[in-house]
Amino acid sequence: MSKVKKKVAVTAAKRGRFGGFLFGAVVGAVTGLLVAPKAGKETRAQLFGEGVLGAQADRLKGLLGGGLCAGADQDEELERKIEETRERLRSEIDAVGEGEPPA
Repeated sequence: MSKVKKKVAVTAAKRGRFGGFLFGAVVGAVTGLLVAPKAGKETRAQLFGEGVLGAQADRLKGLLGGGLCAGADQDEELERKIEETRERLRSEIDAVGEGEPPA
């Protein structure tokens, strides 16, 4: 089989897989809409309002917010330690330059 024929066969196979995926997605969406026991507003209210997903979303937002604050605190602590180390090294370098033994 030539390179061109192989490339055409591979392209056709990819199109076939994508077509199958697209068909399955459409069938799943239509089936979900037809079989849904409640109206869309009711389902969204149940999921995101007082339901499980709403509570989980609020919990995750709280965790992410806390994580950002903790990260900022760690950044400040790290910057402080870096500056202290720079100061210590500068004083040691100055002491060695003046002929004093390092501390």
